[in-house]
Amino acid sequence: MEISVLIYVLLIIAFAKMMGEIVTRFNQPSIVGELLAGIVLGPFLLGEIIPQLQNMYSDTFIQGLADLGMLLLMLYVGMEFSPKQLMASSTVGVAIAAVGLVLPFLLGFAAGVYFGLEGVALIFVSIALSVTALPVTIRILKDMEVIHTSTAGKIISAALITDISLLFAMGIILGEGKISGPQPTESIFFLAMGYILFFAIAIIVGKFFIPHLDKILGWMRTGEAAFAIAIGIAILFAVIADFVHLPSFIGAFIAGMILRETGTRLRVWARVEDILAGITLGFMAPIFFVLIGFTVDFGAVFANSSIILLFITLLSIAIFGKLVGSYIPAKLSGLSTNESMAISSMMMGKGAMELVFANLALQQGIIGEDLFSILVLMAFISTVLAPILFKHYFNKAACKGEICKSSDINKAIEEPGSKL
Repeated sequence: MEISVLIYVLLIIAFAKMMGEIVTRFNQPSIVGELLAGIVLGPFLLGEIIPQLQNMYSDTFIQGLADLGMLLLMLYVGMEFSPKQLMASSTVGVAIAAVGLVLPFLLGFAAGVYFGLEGVALIFVSIALSVTALPVTIRILKDMEVIHTSTAGKIISAALITDISLLFAMGIILGEGKISGPQPTESIFFLAMGYILFFAIAIIVGKFFIPHLDKILGWMRTGEAAFAIAIGIAILFAVIADFVHLPSFIGAFIAGMILRETGTRLRVWARVEDILAGITLGFMAPIFFVLIGFTVDFGAVFANSSIILLFITLLSIAIFGKLVGSYIPAKLSGLSTNESMAISSMMMGKGAMELVFANLALQQGIIGEDLFSILVLMAFISTVLAPILFKHYFNKAACKGEICKSSDINKAIEEPGSKL
């Protein structure tokens, strides 16, 4: 390994932690600081001043660390997130996901037609406005230590449904979502069967294999066996998810949830979570979020008045379309105004998913550099605004006693007549 790569990693971690500490002093989650660190350290600020940094932005080793960091973060959070909590919130989650998808899509489609977009590019931009980034959402909820609330359950349920639905659409638009060039569009039937197969495997493994995991760990004598098994299962599920054209991080998240069913009975699992927390939150996940900041190009967006107008329009739809589209079903489901606003605020956050989609579309010639820069900057702004608005409305709801804790969820599950 070249010494320059180690210097790059040191710079990324140092800037991420420094900016994270600064924003936490203003009562904001550290992820906001990590995103800002990416902009400061990125090619359009310090990269312009220090030419030696240019190689950092495309280094494959750093990109690999970032991708692995996202996967381990999803495993870690999955191990702390109860499947019962997800199922208890699924009804409200479906409603939030459905309206939160349709409204931004329709508004984006209308705006795209007005600005002269057409064909696949028009459909792509409309879908991109509807995205909710699951990894970013989960990281924010974890940073704020609200992952065990019923509000988090509704948000994650809706975000998971949203991402899977949009992946289904993107898989069709992008021809299996591969960068290696245009391919024949895979049929809807085989995409659907692949998704069903993945969740069927997860259910089977969770029901017939995971309950015996404690016996396997009792038999093993090698050091950190539980950690090795957790990582192995997460990678296996990530590979299976990728095989059926789901993102690998969804596989890791599902693996974490089914491991939780055994982990809660084992004292050794607390050590596994401690190790994962140190590796992900302290090292690898910040690299991923800093790399998001690297992609923000202000110059391309503000090149001329027509691009600026298009950017403002799409940003407004991405924020307010998602806010309104998620708020309405949340409010109609019986939630308070503050909790509904907290949920809808978090649903507008984008980031990882949209950047992946935009990069694929750019590689295949569906969109140009200017539209790509607009989508990247839109994702960054919405990701920064999401935790700020969420914290404001969540705290208001918590002060009024409108937020259910995880214990309340379990009680509601056990009592059929209970209402979450």
